[in-house]
Amino acid sequence: MDALTGVRAERALDDEMREAFAAWCERGGGTLRAWRAASTVACTFAVVAGALDEHAAERILDCVVHFDRPPAMYVSLEPSAVRGSALLEAALGGRGAPDGVCLERRNGLLMLRVATERTPYAVVRDLIGLELAPTGSGCAVRLLSPIDLRTVVGIAADGLGAPISAHDVLEARL
Repeated sequence: MDALTGVRAERALDDEMREAFAAWCERGGGTLRAWRAASTVACTFAVVAGALDEHAAERILDCVVHFDRPPAMYVSLEPSAVRGSALLEAALGGRGAPDGVCLERRNGLLMLRVATERTPYAVVRDLIGLELAPTGSGCAVRLLSPIDLRTVVGIAADGLGAPISAHDVLEARL
């Protein structure tokens, strides 16, 4: 199996750029596996399998690009109470944040990066709930980046409270 690289471009890119980037990846020996533009946070997220020249990728995409190996999961957080944003920024964006978790404010939203191989998403989910519990508010969590099957399986297993394998996930067989 090829190594996967997560790509985060610092602007929302269109389908024409996706096609050009996919062709460039193939010429270099890699494969664009997933692409998702998130205009709400002015970013585009991609997953590339195989070879990837980071400096050339930045030139092709014509913007600042960040790379994650393995790909990280990015979500937006939208607390229903104003005070909730400050609580989440303190818990997930400061020095006390869990390992592999980084929070930044983008376009008025909170964007959270989670390196799920270092901190399981279930820990982050529970921390969000604990921080917001005193306010009695909820939080809309929206997936921004494509995620690989390994991450999907891990989140599902945590939710079910039982181990599962990639072979148990129907979408992987489609």
